Amino acid sequence: MITERDPADYLLMARRRLDQAADCQSAIQGKTYDAVFAELADLAMLVWSAGIDLLSALMRLDGYARLGDSNARRRFLYERLAARHPQMELQNRWPYLAQLHGFQHNADLSETRFRAACFEIAELFGALNALLPEPLRLPAASYAWLAASL
Repeated sequence: MITERDPADYLLMARRRLDQAADCQSAIQGKTYDAVFAELADLAMLVWSAGIDLLSALMRLDGYARLGDSNARRRFLYERLAARHPQMELQNRWPYLAQLHGFQHNADLSETRFRAACFEIAELFGALNALLPEPLRLPAASYAWLAASL
């Protein structure tokens, strides 16, 4: 039997993945970008997954029974969340998360683009987090490091 996960389950996964990504970032602090591309690919994978987890929680809260794949999450973000909250510019930030997803497989972003993507993703996570009910929100420190220290 498959257990259907509730929003809190997805947020637990997001938090754990972000904690792992922050640990990865701490471990590579002070090293050159080119020397740690493999570690950054792992960090990118964890951040991408955390973003999918955040969207999964929001989809469940919105009544979705079937979550689908990452394209379904993107459509939900564009068609539902961005339409309801245009001031958050969610559709403008999704491509940065997608860039990290690509980086996890290709390791092909310049350091400047990688840093810019991380900054925008921190903004995206903050916006998505604000859409969650107060008791479910992630602590800002879970994702703020993306903008502050990479």
